Amino acid sequence: MRPGLAKIYGLPRGMTEAGIVSYGFHGLSYGHIASKLRERYGAAAGGRAIVAHLGSGASLCAMGAGASVATTMGFSTLDGLVMSTRCGALDPGIVLHLLQDGKLSAGELTELLYERSGLLGVSGLSEDMRTLIGLKDPAAVEAVDLFVYRIGREIGSLAAAPRGLDTLVFTAGIGENAPLIRERIGAAAGWLGVTVDHDRNQRGEEIISLAGSRVDVLVIPTDEERAVGSQVLGRNSVRLTKRR
Repeated sequence: MRPGLAKIYGLPRGMTEAGIVSYGFHGLSYGHIASKLRERYGAAAGGRAIVAHLGSGASLCAMGAGASVATTMGFSTLDGLVMSTRCGALDPGIVLHLLQDGKLSAGELTELLYERSGLLGVSGLSEDMRTLIGLKDPAAVEAVDLFVYRIGREIGSLAAAPRGLDTLVFTAGIGENAPLIRERIGAAAGWLGVTVDHDRNQRGEEIISLAGSRVDVLVIPTDEERAVGSQVLGRNSVRLTKRR
């Protein structure tokens, strides 16, 4: 794939050059997971991998040998997956409709998309996955179903970027602590060769894929604070070296 292509939107070139591009987020988390994959797999870093950072904010990142090649978040943290209170990917026509026909102000629209949508908006009950999983209310069930569906669909899309899938990693609050969600996402990605071992998954082991699975499925805790520290130490080391 042509370098940088994943960052470009179908907008006039001047807007792209002015910085309206896909930046992606959760970079510190993904950098930490990439380092953990290199510890386990060496320079290959899990080969063609997708990392699912599933927390209050949620995104997926496709990697090739530990380097990001595509992500679900874009210019802002609104894009991609359905999140706790954020809408995720949305037809821009809906935004235009809400502004023009719904007469929402920019402030009202911002609050709606960032604070009153996602799991909270769909369920009308809670933004907390732990609460929603335990409810039988149809709207709560639908919110959980939508969360899993959108992740399964996006995994299929992202797998096209590195042209396959060797490793799937779950991280962050939901990814690390919700075995049911991991199992359901694994089932949704079964066509890619993902097979989750029920018992390993329930125990929260690091490797939760079945023996013989074509795709390694792992649970790796994120550590963004350590990633920040490593970057700071790395920069300071470079400065000290230059001074010498």
